[in-house]
Amino acid sequence: MLNEWMDDFTGEGSRIEMIERKQRFLRRILTYYTLKRREAKWIIDYWLRNEAKLEQVHFVQNATFAPKAIIMTTYGFDAEPFLFKKGDVTTLDPEKAYHDIRLTSEDIYIELNFQGMMMDDEYLSLLEENPFRPEVAVEPRLADEATHFIAVTVNRQEEERLVRLIDEALDARDQHRFHSLSEQLRLVRNQLP
Repeated sequence: MLNEWMDDFTGEGSRIEMIERKQRFLRRILTYYTLKRREAKWIIDYWLRNEAKLEQVHFVQNATFAPKAIIMTTYGFDAEPFLFKKGDVTTLDPEKAYHDIRLTSEDIYIELNFQGMMMDDEYLSLLEENPFRPEVAVEPRLADEATHFIAVTVNRQEEERLVRLIDEALDARDQHRFHSLSEQLRLVRNQLP
């Protein structure tokens, strides 16, 4: 019984913490950035006033793969200013998105584009894996070829580096270093195809 209560309490605590983190982040966006479509601010203001709706918000990349998605962009970032997608319907009208969010209770996937977003710790901590993003399948033969190419390239670069160091050791007349580097070079060349 106590364990069930603790699970409920911790789950509720983490849910509230997540809502508070989203609120803090969105307030910061509204304070320090300007959205390219000012009507998009209405949506963010609505989420800030309505915790149940904010709980349905998921920050992701490539949001257009989700069944219900919004892309919002701030000035200083080169991307579509606003896009709302629900099923097969896509619109650039923030008012339609605002009314849909108010009238339905579905999860919504948000792609928020702003300058420096991939270096913003707060944003990155809220970013979720997009469950609707398609898996990229790579043929095993292509994966093997790519791995082989990378290995050969790395070995050749190491070989070139060792040859330069051996030349430096010869110029400095450092026999010990010359022999050590020559042995390393022999090992690297044995690994080359």
